[in-house]
Amino acid sequence: MEAVDLDASCATFDDNNNMLEVIYFRNLQSQNKSIMHSGDDLTGDMDGDDGLDNEVITVDLAKLPQNVSKIAFVLNSFRGHDFKTIPFASIRIYEGTPIRVNEVFATYDIANDASFAGSVSMVMGILYKINGEWKFNAIGEATRDKELKGTLVTVISKYL
Repeated sequence: MEAVDLDASCATFDDNNNMLEVIYFRNLQSQNKSIMHSGDDLTGDMDGDDGLDNEVITVDLAKLPQNVSKIAFVLNSFRGHDFKTIPFASIRIYEGTPIRVNEVFATYDIANDASFAGSVSMVMGILYKINGEWKFNAIGEATRDKELKGTLVTVISKYL
């Protein structure tokens, strides 16, 4: 089985949709540490789905800077593996901790969902603040982008 490097990333935005920070495998935490990335998993599940999360992005909403009003979560295949060829790729977005899930907001089975075939990037969803309260918009759409930078441009133009 071939190693697959899927990269979970997120970007923060202000009320005017200006990108503030990008948290990804080369920048594992936001400046004030309110968003933390677990680190780059370069291989995925080589011997079958182990049921564990390979890359985790943790957001502490109480610690976010006041000017952050949106957080976009995206996924990219670093080496360009077509999502349909990845045998155990699934994503979940949940409230809890890396070891305890309180409530799942969205799940995506990109390995078996035909709508992801032919793509190497996707927009998972947008966490946004409205009237002081955080909400989540599950998007789960593949994009035609080939890398993180392009996926974030798509987020700004289509989803914010």
